[in-house]
Amino acid sequence: MKKLAGNFFGAKFIKFLTDYIFLLLMLVGIAVNYYFEMKVNKAIKKFTANQEVISQYQQYINQVSQLNKRLDGLESNVRNLALTGKKEYIKNFSIDARQINQESVIIADNLRPIVSSQNSDGLRKSVQQRIDFENSLVQVFLQIGAKGIQKNLESDESIKSKLKYNLFFSIINAKLQSEIIEKNKIQDKDKLEIISLDYAIPHLTSFIFLVIAFFVLYKILQVYKLNKYLNEAVQKEQEAQLIKEQFMDNMTHELRSPLNAVLGYTGLILKTPLKKDQEKFAKAIRTSGELLLNVINEVLDYAKIKSGYLHFANEPFSLKEQLAALTDIVSDKLTEKGLVYENEIGADVPDNLRGDASKLLQVLLNITFNAIKFTSNGKIKVVVDCEEKSEERVKLNFTISDTGIGIPKEKLPFIFDRFFQVQDNVTKKYGGTGLGLSITRQIVMLQGGFIDVDSEEGKGTTFKFNLGFDIAKDIGPAGKNKTVSGFLQENILGLNTGIRVLPHNMKILVVDDNALNRELVCFILQDFQVTFKAASSGQEALDILKNESFDVVLMDVQMPVLDGRETTRKIREMLKLQIPVIALTAFSQPVEKQRCLDAGMDAYLSKPVKEKELFETLEVFKPETNVTSSIIDIQYLKGIATDNKEFIDSVILKIADTLPNEIAALRQAVENKDHTLVNRLSHDMKTTFAILGLDDTLSDPFRFLESWDSNIKGNGKVKKMLELIESTGAEVTIQIRENFSMDSIDK
Repeated sequence: MKKLAGNFFGAKFIKFLTDYIFLLLMLVGIAVNYYFEMKVNKAIKKFTANQEVISQYQQYINQVSQLNKRLDGLESNVRNLALTGKKEYIKNFSIDARQINQESVIIADNLRPIVSSQNSDGLRKSVQQRIDFENSLVQVFLQIGAKGIQKNLESDESIKSKLKYNLFFSIINAKLQSEIIEKNKIQDKDKLEIISLDYAIPHLTSFIFLVIAFFVLYKILQVYKLNKYLNEAVQKEQEAQLIKEQFMDNMTHELRSPLNAVLGYTGLILKTPLKKDQEKFAKAIRTSGELLLNVINEVLDYAKIKSGYLHFANEPFSLKEQLAALTDIVSDKLTEKGLVYENEIGADVPDNLRGDASKLLQVLLNITFNAIKFTSNGKIKVVVDCEEKSEERVKLNFTISDTGIGIPKEKLPFIFDRFFQVQDNVTKKYGGTGLGLSITRQIVMLQGGFIDVDSEEGKGTTFKFNLGFDIAKDIGPAGKNKTVSGFLQENILGLNTGIRVLPHNMKILVVDDNALNRELVCFILQDFQVTFKAASSGQEALDILKNESFDVVLMDVQMPVLDGRETTRKIREMLKLQIPVIALTAFSQPVEKQRCLDAGMDAYLSKPVKEKELFETLEVFKPETNVTSSIIDIQYLKGIATDNKEFIDSVILKIADTLPNEIAALRQAVENKDHTLVNRLSHDMKTTFAILGLDDTLSDPFRFLESWDSNIKGNGKVKKMLELIESTGAEVTIQIRENFSMDSIDK
């Protein structure tokens, strides 16, 4: 154990040295360089100070020499006075003597620290003695003349004072010279030290820079290796993510494909007359399929949220209709468990809102179904009240409470975590993926809302969330939900019990390798009353398209050998066909949709195929109906008229007179975006054309205009429909006048 610990710490120490050796060297080099720099600075300061001292000593020598010269000059003047007797030699004697004496005092004070006070004071006194002696000679001259001076020039006193001065002068001069020599020796030593340090510092600096360079290079190599490892890790993560996405796509496809057939055929069975038990069994199958589809959708929703592909609509809707839809969807479950259900909307809550109605309904459904699941008796209550409100926006509080089993206090902080279950046996007893509440929280939070839960074990649970919506001025009829008796069929399964009809001459090619799914689509197309043909592979589809023309291709994406995307590319590039291709696939990820569009497909539908979505998509790509000369059934009208002039005038010809004005009014209503008037005029005009024995030429335009809403649908298609009605109406007017005017009847 100790050996392992020693090896561990030894490895740590080696790693530390490896990682920081360059840094340590750099720090040591900087410290040594700093030490040398300090020594250089100190040596330079010392050298400079010594140089100043030497200069000062040299100045003192010069001052002493200059003092000696001035004394010699003073003595020389007195000697010239004795020889010549001319007083001009002593004209400035007193001034010069005073200045020399003052200089000697200053020099003696400066020299005292250097040559001792005895020598400096001796120099000053000897100078004073010489000055006093020369002054005495001048006084003798002034009293008795030059002869009196001459006999005193070589007196013992003169010689003695001069020798005394010369002695002190020599001592001081010698001392100063000695000090200068010593200082020069020190200067030479300091100079050598400075030179050696100046030589060492550049090399040391170069060493530091080399260490820094190696350190930086070492770190660059480390970063390069780290980036390399990081890129490899990122690449592996991307590969793992791709594998995960492919797995999700494949699993989704494998689950949705058979589920598409189960739900689709169940819907078709429910459209047929069934015995009571048969209908019960079929509905049970449908319910089980719905539950399975819900599990798949929850997993996909979670994947979308995690990948950032979840988007929110901003469209007008009715809050009351959404709550009515919620009531209609959960009513069967409530009845089955014998629960009471209540919903309450505050008086100040606006009904006309703008936002994502489907996401709101999804949140309400997730929480409400969760409440029903965990409530055995009692009631479920949904309350909506207003938290904040302005003229343009409102924030609503939604409260869903139940009287179910409740949640333990210690589990509440984790209730919104993914895959979290309150108890270990919850999944077995109640079912579910554990993703519903996690997805619900994400949907609420991504819209800027907040969600919370309060519960007491054994007494029930209350979920509260708030969301902000814009207030819509007028949502129109298309913005409201239908009274939802068949909400599940139309919105969850996509089934629709109403009759949908496309142009009879529309020809569709269905391509799918799965026989059940292929036949299901064909059954739906049969209800649409169109012509269709089926192909079981991409190659078979290409062979058919070489010889036959179609208006639309419904293309399965996941097929062996030649998949839907590659088949579409060959249709575009090899066959040079621009026929609309609609993808039918169990893959539901946004990236898959983009791949289909990049391959040249024109639209995308997810499995299970919804009749409503399929019809609306096919309606976009249906062929334009050509107006022929036999727009109205002339023989039918003539048979009714039987040359009855009153009928012809009051009915047939009146239609020809009023039809242009009605069509003009319809155009004006379209331009004004008055969809209510457009709905009414198109309905009335449809009746008018029906009287004329109109064929199916205008059935689609009138059906479109009867339900057109300027707030929801764009103006591109409505203009095309209007142009078709106008051209047909003009032709109808011409045909009536050609066949029923008095001239034509007489003929």
